[in-house]
Amino acid sequence: MKSFRSRLTFWISVSLILLSACAVLSLSSGSIGIPPWEWFSLEENSMEKLILFQLRGPRVLAAIAIGGMLSLSGCLLQGIFKNPLVEPYTLGISAGASLGVAVAFASGWQIGTFSPAGLFALAGALGTSFLLLAFYRIRPDINSLLLSGIMLGILLSACTTLAMSLSSPQDISRIIYWTMGSLDNNSPLQALSLCGLAFAGLVVATLLSQRVNILNMGLETARHLGVETRVLVPLLIILASCMTAASVAAAGIIGFIGLVVPHILRSLAGNDYRILIPASFLCGGGFTLFCDWISRTVIRPGELPVGVVTGILGGGVFIYLLLKSKKQSYA
Repeated sequence: MKSFRSRLTFWISVSLILLSACAVLSLSSGSIGIPPWEWFSLEENSMEKLILFQLRGPRVLAAIAIGGMLSLSGCLLQGIFKNPLVEPYTLGISAGASLGVAVAFASGWQIGTFSPAGLFALAGALGTSFLLLAFYRIRPDINSLLLSGIMLGILLSACTTLAMSLSSPQDISRIIYWTMGSLDNNSPLQALSLCGLAFAGLVVATLLSQRVNILNMGLETARHLGVETRVLVPLLIILASCMTAASVAAAGIIGFIGLVVPHILRSLAGNDYRILIPASFLCGGGFTLFCDWISRTVIRPGELPVGVVTGILGGGVFIYLLLKSKKQSYA
């Protein structure tokens, strides 16, 4: 127990330090630099205070919540399937949310977490999850569920393309820009709402962390140890779906966070989900903040879609890790 507590304290501390450093960097950097030591001495109606508390602050909170939820979703799904390559995009959950948003755009709705378009995203993600769970109920096999999720994701992506082909040129451009991922449209209220959703998901996942540890031993072993797998597996998939839907509705497609962050942490911190779940959430938020900072500064005063940056950095890091592990296996 002492060893577990010391490891938990260490990884939570490291994750918090990284997250805090990325938050300070993001808040202080931009077209107008605002150093941290000036934050609380700004004049009441100054432009710097408006930028800090009305623009950058909500964006930082949204990035932490969205990155944390995506990383946590990937961590949970990898625990269910015992596969480090599984994430919400692999199972088609994000493709379902994307289809919902594409239909909403084509119907003239505006995007947002709690807007009608956000409800379309939630319906798409949950609808995909229920299809997967229906298949799992008919054939309770994890590998078959994974394959069905991959095929369902391909089908839903094709449906999204179909919705785009039937849309107006203006709606097509909106959908394409949205699929690149962006954090620039989050109001203070929406950012706080995302933080509330993210915190609720983190609490539920933390309470289930010990059961996820047992589930990671295999379904048969988990059943023998008293875990109701027919209840736990659907619950975890629905939890991951809700967090993914909220992230997709708020920021579009931001890839590789749910894949890379839990994978790296697992190689560093081990397979104990009591540590992986909170660490994945914090590091996912920090990684998203760092990528958003790059997207805002690399072509200043312009801005890159944050999904492009996460894809380049995340994909590059993941390929490096795969090549490194392959070299070690031949050593």
